[in-house]
Amino acid sequence: MMRLAGLGRLGPGRSGRSVFLRLACRGFSTRPNVVILGTGWASFRVLADIDAKRNNVTVISPRNHLLFTPMLASSALGTVNQRSICQPVRPLVAKKNATYYESFVVGVDKAKKLVNCKTLGGAEYLIPYDKLVVGVGFQPMNDFNIPGVKENALFMKETADATRFKDHVLEKLEEANYYTVLDNDPNMSEEEKAKIQELLTFVVVGGGPTGVELCGELTDFLYNEGARLYGHLKSFIRVHMFTYDLLNTFDQELQDYAISHLRKKQNVQVHLGAFVQKVEPHVVHVKLGESSMSIRYGTLVWCAGIKPHPFVKSFGFAMNERGSQILVDRFLKVKGEDDIFAIGDCSTIEDYWLPQTAQVANQEGQYLAKCLSNKDSSNIKPFEFHNKGMMAYLGGFNAVMANLPGVNRITGFIAFLGWRFTYWFLQLSMRNRFMLSTDWFR
Repeated sequence: MMRLAGLGRLGPGRSGRSVFLRLACRGFSTRPNVVILGTGWASFRVLADIDAKRNNVTVISPRNHLLFTPMLASSALGTVNQRSICQPVRPLVAKKNATYYESFVVGVDKAKKLVNCKTLGGAEYLIPYDKLVVGVGFQPMNDFNIPGVKENALFMKETADATRFKDHVLEKLEEANYYTVLDNDPNMSEEEKAKIQELLTFVVVGGGPTGVELCGELTDFLYNEGARLYGHLKSFIRVHMFTYDLLNTFDQELQDYAISHLRKKQNVQVHLGAFVQKVEPHVVHVKLGESSMSIRYGTLVWCAGIKPHPFVKSFGFAMNERGSQILVDRFLKVKGEDDIFAIGDCSTIEDYWLPQTAQVANQEGQYLAKCLSNKDSSNIKPFEFHNKGMMAYLGGFNAVMANLPGVNRITGFIAFLGWRFTYWFLQLSMRNRFMLSTDWFR
């Protein structure tokens, strides 16, 4: 029995033999072993673009698909099917003659160049690497240590979150529908009216693209399908958004347009300059400037931020000042490391700040795939981000688009068509484009 530094003991069983076999195989192959951690935007793009003839590629992630996160809000209310915005990893892995392990990463031994992995069932094993690509993303939830958020809020980052939210909305509509007859009296009392309004009060915290698009999709559903199926409950529906600002990456004119549309067309009560102080079951306490307010709610969705995975700090990589992201140079190489790269939300480039968006992660993945496929590293230029525009859906077949090539801003129905076409075009397979088209047609 032997010990590999920092990664526990390996006995004579299957785990030990498989590690020794993999280690031995490294000596018989001239191709470097490239291990990719994660299946998010950046990691998936590396897998899609890397030259598999020059690299032995291994992917490790507990999630076996890429989620097209910009359309997660649409899938939450049934506008599109969740399968239409999920790209499976296995077909691409097979096409690249790569290897995929559905596992978590629990440690990295930089000296031995080994990745310590744990299966969903709890078994541990080691994978050797010559070049390591860390693209594990961020956690979808940053509660800023506000009391009650974890216990009482819903979140919106994964397909499971979208399913949970959709089921929760339908449950509240059904509960409001039968609430008046629970006392065997069909007449609605003032107390029952207050309870029904509480059940049908929806609170969205966060004014970024996710929060704004969720408000748009939610009000589309509630005031169209919801009003048609539960017409007697329409007058009780309330949608609130609490946020410090709204779409702050857009210019002020587009921000004002979005706020006006949400308030006047979508019936969203937008509260700017708001800070949530505490969340209790069915009550949220908010500070608005010098005043405070409390609202009873039936559903609260938290779209106010993301935070790093705790295990990233345990890798022993150089971190930024806040200790939240892996620090990399302009070639996306981890500071102080020779063969370790970090891309996407989990990393930040020294002296070259970029937003944590799918567009940035995608371009970083494209760049790194070219670097890993290029034998001559002397002609590789530093990474440079090219902004191809921003967009957000506001509801009611209305959207905003900004900083497009040749166009500064577009609003209204034309922007909505551009929003849909862009997201359709960005799908990573014809399978997903076809399924998305049929979803929209239905």
